[in-house]
Amino acid sequence: MLEKVNEPIEVEVDFLSKRVWPRKLFWSGRVYELQRPTLIHSQRQGQEKIYYFSVSDGVNFFRLAFYTDNLQWRLEEIYNDS
Repeated sequence: MLEKVNEPIEVEVDFLSKRVWPRKLFWSGRVYELQRPTLIHSQRQGQEKIYYFSVSDGVNFFRLAFYTDNLQWRLEEIYNDS
């Protein structure tokens, strides 16, 4: 089931080989341990660049967005089989 969320979140990241890897997602009072991203891409909205990360905790799939103008992370979507 795909759920559109679009909520601000906190994300713990690692910086490896000039790349950002989301490691933990803090959302709705829970902590999700994330696996390596399966897809990373970016797009521009005017002058702002937004980076999108598709990640999983092994159960759920998340689409995260990082907004460069205000350095904010948002959970865009969550998908699970239930």
